Amino acid sequence: MAAVKSGDELRVASILDANPELIKARSVNGVSAISLALYHGRPAIAKMFIERGSELDIFEACSVGLSERVRDLVSNDPELVNRVSADGFQPLGLACFFGHEDIARFLIEQGADVNAPAENTMKVQPIHAATARRSAQIVDLLLQRGANPNARQQMDYTPLHAAAQNGDADIIMLLLAAGADTSIRAEDGRIAADFAEQAGQPALAERLRSPTMHSAEEG
Repeated sequence: MAAVKSGDELRVASILDANPELIKARSVNGVSAISLALYHGRPAIAKMFIERGSELDIFEACSVGLSERVRDLVSNDPELVNRVSADGFQPLGLACFFGHEDIARFLIEQGADVNAPAENTMKVQPIHAATARRSAQIVDLLLQRGANPNARQQMDYTPLHAAAQNGDADIIMLLLAAGADTSIRAEDGRIAADFAEQAGQPALAERLRSPTMHSAEEG
């Protein structure tokens, strides 16, 4: 697992050559090597496990972006769409975080809860994951399907806080049009405008502080 996280491809290959059964390896908290590789930005290592015959579960397939595998798994067990992984994430949240719009759309159509928070300390919902990914298309999809634009995750951060910190005007507009509240404060007291200002986005901060922001967008 240390080699996976560090991105040491040669070491991982050597270990798998000597111990082929380790393609099923999991961390002490139950996270698969494939998921761990993706979490640490090591897609080449995740691919290594897949090419060696690892049979992906719903969480891995949603993270990697293998639509056909996701469809096959859900066809055999529809309840998988709202299943929770060993580290507390649902398939939809993972698909959103890794930017797989087609899979996200399919999961929603199959009954995935667009407002389900992760069952861990992060408490991220799909809308947080999509905003972190900076995918306006997935954010728009989620909002159209009933995602809460004011959902709170760890530290009471909302999607608008994240979008403001990223300087992501397109997502900010989508969130505001869906009813995002610019006055909500995070646990540390900051509002969306503060996040934008501290991220070096003074013009965006000024717009977020404008009392006519909502009415202008709605008009």
